[in-house]
Order: sequence, then structure tokens, then C-alpha cells
Amino acid sequence: MKQKNKYSLLPYEIEPVYGLSPSDAQFYGWEIEKFNIPEHWKFSQGEGIVIAVIDTGCDLYHDDLKNNLIEGINFVEKNKDPMDRCGHGTHVAGTIAAENNGLGMVGIAPKAKIMPIKALDDRGSGTNQDITKGIYWAIDKKVDFITMSLGSPVPNRELETAIEAARQKNIIVFCAAGNSGENVDIMYPAKYDYPISIGAIDQNLNRTDFTCSGDELDFLAPGHDILSCYPGNTYAKMSGTSMSNPFVVGCAALTKSYYSNKILSKDDYVNIYREKTISLVNKKYKGIRKYEGYGIIQPVP
Repeated sequence: MKQKNKYSLLPYEIEPVYGLSPSDAQFYGWEIEKFNIPEHWKFSQGEGIVIAVIDTGCDLYHDDLKNNLIEGINFVEKNKDPMDRCGHGTHVAGTIAAENNGLGMVGIAPKAKIMPIKALDDRGSGTNQDITKGIYWAIDKKVDFITMSLGSPVPNRELETAIEAARQKNIIVFCAAGNSGENVDIMYPAKYDYPISIGAIDQNLNRTDFTCSGDELDFLAPGHDILSCYPGNTYAKMSGTSMSNPFVVGCAALTKSYYSNKILSKDDYVNIYREKTISLVNKKYKGIRKYEGYGIIQPVP
């Protein structure tokens, strides 16, 4: 029974990056350049958008993040701030909204705000109860998006009910598909109907071999060798659907901000991005829903 209450989704691999500092001239990850993200900043940079990152917390003092963080909460350690000592949540937050200040790295939506909700412990594991509390807390704070790069192979009624509560408030939920490979079904909560489920590609637009498969898969996005923030004012490269998921969340923040924060439904986002997707290079998977979803997402506008 305890297994059913545990959720985790740590990166497929992690590689520390040495010699980079937040005081260095601003540098871009490959996904920023390949998907021409700076061109989209002419239209919006995620202004006015609040994203709840339900994860391992965040480095609250990282130079690339601290100005884009708003009040969060720690459900793992009562009466403590949501400080990240694992690295996963900090990396996710950096991919979404590292500041565009001419120094260090920059995120997809560098003017969006991150609400760090610590529901996973320092080993990247958490209970259904804490994750569910995090969702309801985000709903009460009226966030625009909730992102969860975590998963379990088994469903949970309480978690599904919390996600349904987010749907009723038109808060869009994004979830990583899972890192157990193409022969393994998409993890929960990504497998539920409401979340937008994200798998990973590499620099060559190939589907990564670690991405889970299933008809619930919605989109693919960069998730291999992603450079982002890491605790201690440092950086690391990570690979996993945990990394592709925040890329899409950042794109959604650009889209919603561009539309002057107009409320967009899940179906609106899916339809907007479906029109712009491109297919995988891998012929084996190309055009097959369970492997590529609707395709590789492109930023809009």
C-alpha cells in the first residue's frame, strides 16, 4: 500500500557543469537557440504569469531565479521555507523562468513568476498527500499553471480529484510523461485525462529512448542535456521528461502573456500548438500518437 502513495521522477541522468557562474555573460542552452526563443521575446516574455512548480523546492537565492520567485510553501518540512537541496526543482524553475538579465542562463519565459511548492523530499520522493496539498494550495493562490515533473505507475483517487479541482478553475496542469522507456506506459499524473503530458527529444529532434509511451502523450519537447540552474548558485545538465515538461510550461507562459492573460482552456493550448508542431526525425516513431503525441512543440507566437 505504501508504494501507491509514493511519487518520484528524478532525471534520467545528471551532469554537473563547472566553470559557469551567474556573473558570466548570458549563455543559452541548445534548446533556446534551436527553437529560436529570443525571437518570441519580441511578443512576450511571460509577463503576468504565475506558475506553481510542485517539486523538490527551489534554490531561493540563486541569482538567476531569486527575482522571479514569489511566496511558496514546504509540505515536506513543516514551518520551513521551500528550499531545494536536491536540485530537481531548481532545474525545472530555471528552465521556465531564469531571469533575462544579461548574466548567467535564461529561461523560456524570463518574466514569468515561479511559486515553489515543496512536495518532494531531498531524494526526490514524495507522498500523494503532500502533492495533493500542493495542488490545492496552488488553486487557492489562483496560479495560471501547475507543473509536476513527478510520477507513479499507479493511479490515486485523491490526486485525480485535486487535478479535477484545478480543471474547474481553468488552471492548466502540465506533467512529465515518465522516464522508464518506450515499452512502459505513461506515468500518473500525466496519464490522467486533464494534464498536458510531455515527452522528450534530443538535439537532433529524435525521441529519447527513456521517454514513456502511451495514447495520453500530448507533445514532445527538448529534454536531453538541458542546462539550467542548480542549488548553490551553480548549474547542471539534466536529461529526462522532467526537463521537457518545463520547456512546454515556459512556452505556454509566452502564449498566455501574448494573449494579454486571456483565460485559455486546455483545449485552446492543445489546438494552438497542434497547428505548429513538427514530426520526429525517427521514422520508427513518426506519426504514431503513442510515441510522438501531436508532435514536437513549437513556441507560439
